[in-house]
Amino acid sequence: MSADVLTVERLEGGVMRCTPSAPFVLSTSRRYHEAFTRLVATPGLRTIVLEMAPVSTVDSAGAAVLKTWQKECGARGINLELSQAAPQVEAFLRFAGFFEKPTARPAPSKKRSPLPERLGVAAVRLWNDTRDLIQFIGGVTVAVGPCCFNPKRFRPREILYYIQQSGPEAVPIVFLVSFLMGLIMAFQAAVQLRQFGANIFVADLVSLALTRELGPLMTAIILAGRSAAAFAAEIGTMKVNEEVDALTVMGFEITEFLVMPKVVALAVSGPLLTVFANASGILGGIVVGVLSLDLTPASFILEVWQILTVGDVAGGLVKSLAFAVVVALVGCFRGLQTERTADSVGRMTTSAVVTSIFLIILTDAVFTIIFHVFSW
Repeated sequence: MSADVLTVERLEGGVMRCTPSAPFVLSTSRRYHEAFTRLVATPGLRTIVLEMAPVSTVDSAGAAVLKTWQKECGARGINLELSQAAPQVEAFLRFAGFFEKPTARPAPSKKRSPLPERLGVAAVRLWNDTRDLIQFIGGVTVAVGPCCFNPKRFRPREILYYIQQSGPEAVPIVFLVSFLMGLIMAFQAAVQLRQFGANIFVADLVSLALTRELGPLMTAIILAGRSAAAFAAEIGTMKVNEEVDALTVMGFEITEFLVMPKVVALAVSGPLLTVFANASGILGGIVVGVLSLDLTPASFILEVWQILTVGDVAGGLVKSLAFAVVVALVGCFRGLQTERTADSVGRMTTSAVVTSIFLIILTDAVFTIIFHVFSW
């Protein structure tokens, strides 16, 4: 049996011995493909033995043809064997990966490492992460000095842009969360205080809880979900696109150029949002007082005015300032930790939110102890 460039001899057991009569190059690839298409249609074919002795030239197109044959035979359950290939031909085909057999990947081991080893790895990772964060905070602190002596280095346009993003655009969600929080606290307090005829003290509970604790805390958590994630994703995407490297090569100080505007913007918008959150929560308490406690808005506001002190409000604003700075620093830190993969951007964005919330709670605990010691 002859097929132009391929001489075929049928053997027993469904074996076909094929001898090429032309080199495997670009000009003959189409004729070889047509001959092979007719060959694999032979009924009962199990093995093709390709005698490569007459072939002295194989180029990349010819290697591609042979690789196509190999894949087609594998799909049809036919064994393709090459024999008697010249040394230079065999070396080229081996370089092209023709003679390599696919190796099965070993199944991943399901055996977990011992508990002490996992605890040690987690402890080392936590230690390295904490060390890097402290070094990053130190770098930001050092960068503040030159900016204070030359305010133009704060980049006012960038600061105003991030204030717009983290401040006015966050007002709706801050209002909704704080209003509902004041509403819920007033309802819960009213259940108990109504039994003693102390409805007016609902105003005390709501206002003190909001200004001292819940207002700054809820605002900071909202900023962690919005701003920390946004900062980490923005800087992380810049790292993936090698924009951070380009800025470094051009001589820009990354901490001053990327981090400082975000930190200053959140330091401004955090306390302002906290004041708005306090007012929204008290408004929620007023709604409950008017609708279910037989209080008037004037009496509720008067009680709030009498119970709140400057220390209560100032303490909450100091907390909110610290929380906002923590959120900005963590978001930028996680963004700069991002590797050059899209997966890393997602992981660091998630980590920025989680780490921010943890550090907010930790900072709140520290402030609580300090305020208790100094009796604020």
